[in-house]
Amino acid sequence: MPDSKDIPIAPIAKKVDYFVKFGKVEGENRGRNPIDPPIEKLDSYYWMRDDSRTDKEILKHLQLENEFTEKCTNSLVGNQVKIYDELLSHIQETDTTDPVPNGKFEYYSHTIEGLSYPIHCRRNRDLNNSEEEIILDENELSKELGTTQMNVGGIRISPSQNLLAFSVDTSGYETYDITIINLSNKEIISKISDVASFEWGGDDHTIFYTKMDSAHRPFQVWKNDLKNSNSDELIFEEEDELFWVGISKSRDRELLFLSSGSKETSEINYINLNQKTNNFIQIKARKQGILYSVSKRKNIFYIVTNADNAKNFEILTSQVNNPDDWKPLTDKSGKIIFSNDELRSISYTISFEDFLVVFGRENGLKQAWCIVFEENIPSGFHQLEFPESAYVVGMGSNLEFNSKFVRITYSSMVTPHTIFDYDVAKKELNLIKQKNVPNFEPSKFETKRVNAIAKDGTLVPISVVYRKDFHLEGINNSKLMLYGYGSYGSCIEPSFNSRILPMLNRGIVYCIAHIRGGSEMGRSWYEDQGKYLTKKNTFEDFCSCAEYLISKGWTSPENLAIEGRSAGGLLMGAVLNMRPDLFNVAIAGVPFVDVMTTMCDPSIPLTVVEWEEWGNPNEEKYHDYMSSYSPIDNVIEQRYPNILITAGLHDPRVAYWEAMKWCAKLREKASQDSGMILLKTDIEAGHFSASDRYKYLKEKAFEYAFMFDCLDL
Repeated sequence: MPDSKDIPIAPIAKKVDYFVKFGKVEGENRGRNPIDPPIEKLDSYYWMRDDSRTDKEILKHLQLENEFTEKCTNSLVGNQVKIYDELLSHIQETDTTDPVPNGKFEYYSHTIEGLSYPIHCRRNRDLNNSEEEIILDENELSKELGTTQMNVGGIRISPSQNLLAFSVDTSGYETYDITIINLSNKEIISKISDVASFEWGGDDHTIFYTKMDSAHRPFQVWKNDLKNSNSDELIFEEEDELFWVGISKSRDRELLFLSSGSKETSEINYINLNQKTNNFIQIKARKQGILYSVSKRKNIFYIVTNADNAKNFEILTSQVNNPDDWKPLTDKSGKIIFSNDELRSISYTISFEDFLVVFGRENGLKQAWCIVFEENIPSGFHQLEFPESAYVVGMGSNLEFNSKFVRITYSSMVTPHTIFDYDVAKKELNLIKQKNVPNFEPSKFETKRVNAIAKDGTLVPISVVYRKDFHLEGINNSKLMLYGYGSYGSCIEPSFNSRILPMLNRGIVYCIAHIRGGSEMGRSWYEDQGKYLTKKNTFEDFCSCAEYLISKGWTSPENLAIEGRSAGGLLMGAVLNMRPDLFNVAIAGVPFVDVMTTMCDPSIPLTVVEWEEWGNPNEEKYHDYMSSYSPIDNVIEQRYPNILITAGLHDPRVAYWEAMKWCAKLREKASQDSGMILLKTDIEAGHFSASDRYKYLKEKAFEYAFMFDCLDL
């Protein structure tokens, strides 16, 4: 980057007085107990908000920020190209996914060198050497739509497998259009616009889909009869703004589940797809604080729930014809199995004709168990075993309900993405495919797990990976990247990621801080210790992880980089205010940093549903606590390290103006000896960055070039 004397002048945002109201506002949903009379807070950068994304002054300012970032990083272009080439060198550009059986066909996808998107195919399993049939080429679709920013949200084969329905978003705003085509002649049968999600019904002419309200909340379920062009019928509407609606089919394809859920409460209804009815049957009425999910096997529902104070969730059962009569899951001896356990949490179940697969967590790691049955009664269960001590196991693509195998995914920080078919009867893992990672030798790398000690004495796990030959005498004052998230109970798994290889190949130690706010160590890690009025544990834990790594001599503040995206961007903003002295450089992607202003306004997408994560600043109970950590509201006059902020103009989850306002506030307050503060906004993208795989790698190369330069690499 340029010397200080050569740094161009940063854009200076104007300040306009605007007072945001917290509390009761007539005509708005401000929560159950809004402050009355309301209180006001000055927000001098509120003018940066434009819901239409068309305001010329705002777009001009974003352009100036992008130009400033480009000028400041112009000297890094050569290194950026090298890093991009390196990232590309670890990808097998032409590849084929493992075929997934589904009746007489098997389905798979290709990626082709030089093409940005996958090609989806199938082959007839009943015919030897049958010809490949392309069912959807996303590259051709991108050309037809005239866009380079495209996300295919769902691909669904009809019950007869003669029709294909797929949904596409070209704005980044996560609003999709469905196209239904006849696979025999590739003719378009129908289109449905402005959809959130969809499922086929029990035949080839019925499609169910969800639509969103003005706050981007899925709230309606519609039914469409492809035989009747004017048949769209509203069959369900969720009026409570805290609740989102979702639809899914049971694994045996007999039922359509309709779920209404908030962050803390759920309710599930269903209809039988073999019956011509729109009358949903309720499994269990919603009750505040009770969450549950359901899978069906034969005439039994298997319910994963936190009811009856099952903090880590347990499995209960009910008869399909008596769905709200929940009972413990017992084996043939009458022993209760998979009840609530302090050392094990249960996430969900997947049903098959002859067995049930359970996913959960134990000792901070994802685990899987299989329950086998005799005459519809559990005869026992066993845990899947793997050779490594730290790994990630998940559900692969399983389209056949009557399969004797369960397809699972597996990886670790040193083991690339691997597909196994698990033989439940023999308790054997059969390797289907391991992703080929060119120019990667697992033996050169080592992974370990250590524990930092938080301020309150809690042990906070850190997953670590590094190249052994750079650290023959141990990790000592190394360049180090510390990644964190810590919200929604989401776990950042120690999985394989080829995109971090350019870091590891330069001697950087890569670490994941498994901080509270996630649920790595059980639901209490999130519910009791990392949300609402304990949210600051998330930020304190991250600082404790950094302090631990420094105190053990692994790194030093001048060698420490940090990264977080979305709610992880909130983490970045908070810790940079709290302990800017701990870090050299921070990368904050699509950061949620304007906590107070965003969470007080119910018109902003996600706000109301998020009250059950952060709290509602319109209520006195939460206002002051949230204000005490909201990044924008706590930027002060001090030295800040180097900060790269990225945003997507069409992001519906974290609006572009949060990053824009934060950058302006940092520029306003940061001392003159602070590091570079840069904002880079993708004018085409949404929350999940570029959909084009090559463009995405170029974005990562830019971020790495900035970080490496800050670390003198």
